[in-house]
Order: sequence, then structure tokens, then C-alpha cells
Amino acid sequence: MYLEKNSNMANSLIDKRWNTYSVILIIQALYSLKAWFLWWIPGQTGTVIIFVISVFYLIYAPFWTFKENKKVYAAVLLVILFLYQAEGNLNAYMLKLMEVFAVIPLIFLKPQYQADILEKFQKVITVILTISLAFWVLHLVGINFPSTPITYGMVDRGEGLETQYLFDNHYVFLVNQSGILRFATELLSMRFSSIFLEPGFLAILMVFLLFVNGFKFKERRTLLYIATIIATVSLAGFLMGVFAYIAHSVQHAKRGTAGIVLLLIASFASYNFFQNFNGGRNFINEGIIERLEFDESRFILGNNRTSEDFSEQFNRFVTTPDVVGGIGKKRVTNMGGANVGYKAFIMCYGIIGLILFLSFLILLARTSKNYRSFILFLLYFLMFLRGEGPIFWTSFVLIYTSALTMFNYEKESSTLLVSSRPKLR
Repeated sequence: MYLEKNSNMANSLIDKRWNTYSVILIIQALYSLKAWFLWWIPGQTGTVIIFVISVFYLIYAPFWTFKENKKVYAAVLLVILFLYQAEGNLNAYMLKLMEVFAVIPLIFLKPQYQADILEKFQKVITVILTISLAFWVLHLVGINFPSTPITYGMVDRGEGLETQYLFDNHYVFLVNQSGILRFATELLSMRFSSIFLEPGFLAILMVFLLFVNGFKFKERRTLLYIATIIATVSLAGFLMGVFAYIAHSVQHAKRGTAGIVLLLIASFASYNFFQNFNGGRNFINEGIIERLEFDESRFILGNNRTSEDFSEQFNRFVTTPDVVGGIGKKRVTNMGGANVGYKAFIMCYGIIGLILFLSFLILLARTSKNYRSFILFLLYFLMFLRGEGPIFWTSFVLIYTSALTMFNYEKESSTLLVSSRPKLR
């Protein structure tokens, strides 16, 4: 009786610690997505806070398991990659070691905790998007809500430092007013990013969640995720969403064929409708369809993650010995411009950095040897091609690592059953 009582008390304490830590992880994920109310925390300060919390829980909480060799090897490669990225004195290396602790705890969480944190994260995101999207639609139809101007980041575009992002902050959603970005200001202001910085990364996050959940159209949050992708007017989100749905449908041969046919019909109908609606002057046509037009130098017009000057510099770079190890982020930053994507990553860290990153992803994917893990790996790689910025954000690593573990608890039909998930404790 005494042992049973003590066991219950210990389990209760573990549950309380986990509930607290899961809240911290969700805040960490929102911080990585750059929710506006966390912008006041500087990057280095956030790194130190996350490091201290992670070390504390790694020592005092039994939420982790280190039995899978592939995960251990992946973590080692990740540490090497982060240290390889460091530039400068010893402080730079120490900071990189702290940064990697934002990722490593997610890799080694026990399956029951990975399932739980993934579900809790989705519940929080669902609440945020439901409120945010509703108010954003009201804003589009002409209802005015109180707002304050807010800025984020500085960038050098060749003419000195200037504000990178300018928003009207309506508290439950942001309206982008950054006319210096890649779209016309009128189109930017119609792109939905909820309370987060980038509509493109929000759309990609939705694609990941749709695929992980198995495109269950009967669930309300599935419809919410799809509505969010549409509202972001993100070319990357649209293309990755189509790829993810086709890949999902291929696995379900009987239902999948009908799904692909319906997708093609809907795409063709949407293409014709938005090209002709209001003479083509609408945000779907201008933000998605026109950006799919062929371009000799960029393949499609929407492939605008790097400037033409940077692309030319990259083409010269890959013919030099520097392509092996890269030239470092500082030198790339000093070139000016807001260049992102695989070209910027390779120029910074070279083939060595690329191999370390891909090896990290592949080792984790091999912990769940099935079709779904392969597609999830491809989605992560596609996100990297679009922009290397979020590849180590807590939000995306949380989904990637948790989903790979959950895939091991799926039936052959790829339906993720709650009853098949391991229980807490």
C-alpha cells in the first residue's frame, strides 16, 4: 500500500512537470514561428533561456530515452553542424552549443510525450488560427479594428540598413505594409499571416500538419489548415500542399485516384476562374498563378528567394574550391540583400554543411522506415529549398520528430489511431 501510494505521488509529479514543460515547448515553438508578442525577446537572450530550461529538464525529468542509435548519431551530426556554422571566438561556439539544445530535447522525447506535445501544439495553433482568421476576414470586408504600427528586423539591400518588415498590428492578426518586399503593397496587405511574421512559413506549417494528420477532411481543423493555406497566398504552400496530397493519395490507391482527379478538376477550374475574375486583378491570380509562369533564369517567376546578382555570384561560387566548405554567413550577409534558400545555405556552409544537414534528416527518417517518413523527409527538403531559415525552428523540428515516431504506431492504412499511441507514463 505504501509503495503504491508513493508510486502514484511520483507519477503525479511527473505529470505536473510534463504539463509545465509542454507549455514551455509550445511557447518555444511560437517563438520560433516569430509570434509578434515574443518579438521583444532578443535572439541570444532567447537562446540562453531555452538552454537553461532544457538542461534543467534533461537532468530532473524522465521524459527522454537515448536507446535509438540513429537518433544519437543524428544528434551528434547536428552538434557538428551547429559548431561548423559558428564564426568568431569561443563565445560564438558556446552560443551555437546553446542553440542546438533547442532541438536535441525534441529528438529524444519518449513516444508518449511526442504524441502528446504534437497534439497540444495543434490545439494551440487551432485556437490561434480560428480567432485570427475570423477577425482577418472581417477586416477584409471593411470592418476597422484598432491597431498599432510594429516593425521587425533590419536588412541591407545595398542602400544601407532599412526596416525589413512593417506591420499594422491588430493584435489577433498582422497586416503587412512592407512595400519594399517582393510583392506590391496591396497584395501584401491581403496575405494572411495570423500573429506570425511570415505567411509562407505559416502555410508550410499547415502542409506539414495536414500530411501528418492524413488529410482527414471530416475534421474541422483540417478545413481550418486548408483555409489558412489559401489565405496566405503562398506559392510554396500551394505547391507543397498539392505534392503532399498527391503523395498521400498515391498510398491509398482506391480512394487516391478519385482524390487526385478531383484535385486536378478543382485546380483547372480555379485557374480559369481567377485568371478571368476582375480581369485577372485579384490576389490569387497575382500571388499564385502569374508567379507560375516560366522564366528562363529562375524557372518560374515565383522563384524569387535570391536576387539575380546573388544567383550569378552563386554560379561563380560553385566553380571554386570554396564550394566544399562555404565562405561563412558573415561574408554572405555582407553581400547585401535578403537572399535565402539552398543557394544561400550552400554558399555559407558548402557541401559539407549540406551533407551534415541531409544526413541529420535521413537518420531521423530511418527511425520510421515507411513511405510516410520518406514523404515527410521530402517535404522538409522542399521547405529547405524554399528557405533555410526555419529548418531548425522548434515548431518544424517538433512536427518532424514527433510525426516520425507516430508513424511507427500507424496501421498499414496509414490511419493514425489514438488508441495505438503509447500512453503517458
